[in-house]
Amino acid sequence: MAKSTDVHDLLTAYQKQARKIPAKGVYASKQRQIEVQAAHTRKVMRQRRRSVGKSNKRGGRFTAEMRVALICDMNFWALVCRSNRQQMIKD
Repeated sequence: MAKSTDVHDLLTAYQKQARKIPAKGVYASKQRQIEVQAAHTRKVMRQRRRSVGKSNKRGGRFTAEMRVALICDMNFWALVCRSNRQQMIKD
């Protein structure tokens, strides 16, 4: 049975995402910084895919951070649709 996401986990994940500040690295260029960050992201995602069992066909865990990102994304698109609808009514 899957572990239910705790409300506290969602809150802490949301707070972490809200105050995330990009790190100031000592890279030769912005391009190099992007390469290093992309490599790190690939490594983390590969580890997450390998750590799940065979029952998970998508190959990823639905963590609290991912759930918060999904909620933020849904809120954004709801705002866009709402503003579009209001604009259509005015016209």
